[in-house]
Amino acid sequence: MSNEVIIKLNSVGTFAVGKTSLIRRYTENSFSEDYLPTLGVDITVKRGIIIDAKPIRLVFMDTAGEEKFGSLRRTYFEGSLGCLAVYDITRPDTLNDLNRWIREYQEVAGKDKVISIIGNKIDLAERREVKQIDGQRYARSKGSSFYEASAKFGGKVIPLIFQDIVQKVLRQIS
Repeated sequence: MSNEVIIKLNSVGTFAVGKTSLIRRYTENSFSEDYLPTLGVDITVKRGIIIDAKPIRLVFMDTAGEEKFGSLRRTYFEGSLGCLAVYDITRPDTLNDLNRWIREYQEVAGKDKVISIIGNKIDLAERREVKQIDGQRYARSKGSSFYEASAKFGGKVIPLIFQDIVQKVLRQIS
């Protein structure tokens, strides 16, 4: 499709918060219990999306959450139009770390990019340590959308997260 809009999105967050799992749930409707850390970057493409009568191709740059990949990760932020900033609701430090992750992303991609804050692993509600209101407040402080999700179980919220960020990116680039 020659009129296809290509949107490059990144994911950021501490290792093992579920960045890859959220992307796989959306792009493949799959989930794996086996944790395999992303080494550097994992690139995933999703085509066939129609939003606001526009054909969209999403290119996900799923970056590693380990410190040793910092310089490599930054190169994949170039040209990005939006970012999923993900934390684990069972690990408060992962919400606190989002400041650093978002700053790193914005230093390369720009401060004007669309960012969505996602509290992942709500299927582990009995182990929750980050209150939903804390995630909401954090997102509000950043001017970002906020969602809680379970990459494991999916549900209607997963497509909403991606539809929301794409619609905001489309508004910003038009």
